[in-house]
Amino acid sequence: MSEKDMQTYFDKINQANALLKESLRVDNIESLAETLTNISDGKVYVENDVPDKETVGKLEKIYQEMKDLNLTPLQLKQAITVSIIKAQKDDKTEVNKLMTPDAIGLITSLIAYEVLNVQNKKKVNIVDPTVGTGNLLIEVIEQLNMTDKFTINAAALDNDDALVSLTKSFSEVMNLNLDAYHQDSVADWDITDIDLAVADLPVGYYPIDDNARNFKTKSDKGHSYAHHLLIEQTMNNLNDGGIGIFVVPSQIFQTDQAKKLSEWMVSSVYLQAVLDLPASLFASKEAQKAVVVLQKHGGNAKQVGNVLMGTIPDTNNPKLFEGFKDQLQDWAKNFKG
Repeated sequence: MSEKDMQTYFDKINQANALLKESLRVDNIESLAETLTNISDGKVYVENDVPDKETVGKLEKIYQEMKDLNLTPLQLKQAITVSIIKAQKDDKTEVNKLMTPDAIGLITSLIAYEVLNVQNKKKVNIVDPTVGTGNLLIEVIEQLNMTDKFTINAAALDNDDALVSLTKSFSEVMNLNLDAYHQDSVADWDITDIDLAVADLPVGYYPIDDNARNFKTKSDKGHSYAHHLLIEQTMNNLNDGGIGIFVVPSQIFQTDQAKKLSEWMVSSVYLQAVLDLPASLFASKEAQKAVVVLQKHGGNAKQVGNVLMGTIPDTNNPKLFEGFKDQLQDWAKNFKG
């Protein structure tokens, strides 16, 4: 399959999306979710004669042309992610809801793979509690699937119903086993039996103080940081010894609420790694993020001898990145049961 075919597929998605957006009178992201659902189902969803017959005919022709292209999973995902980027740009989406770049998904999947492989996991239940567009979770699933070592079930949570719909339709086009739930992830979860969590956490204050009051990471006064509460809630919901891989602000341990977060970590989880992501992925030093790896107490879990720390090399520097992968493998030996 050529790059030209992938470009054609991307163009067809956007043609279909423009037609649906005009018919449904919704944002680009909402119409993109509907577009992907139609592509997955192989038919145009019509409600109350919308879209009209003429538009349905045009869409069916586009979908058939897309089906005839027969892209590989990697090319399919690339075409969809570029479509998401375009839709969010056109919608002027707020920073906290922007798509997580593939490079961060790749790094997250490498960490997950090394730990799961050492633990000799065969079946893995994954959750992303702040799934957004779904790109981080789907990238991790796709990378793990390529190893042919795991059977993966995935769940996605988010308080934005449009993004939940997008994640679900994205996963369906990719033919992945993923359940998506529209909910506030700081509130109680209905899902259980989770081995691994991955999340690119939204940053800011959590507005519902009543929901935050039972968390150890809550602020003593005023609103609590949402990302602190989400970390605690996620780790609480993992199986004993479960792993949480969180993308967080690099300054997370240097804020006015960092003391509460650190106290909770000491008492409730093992802090196994703190790694700054490559600076090239971010527009400014202030926007830079890090990956924090936590492990829930219980089972065979224990504190690693040396917390893995440092800065992850740019993925475009093969020699340095290979060295990082060697470091990861040495560190992951600590997780052997």
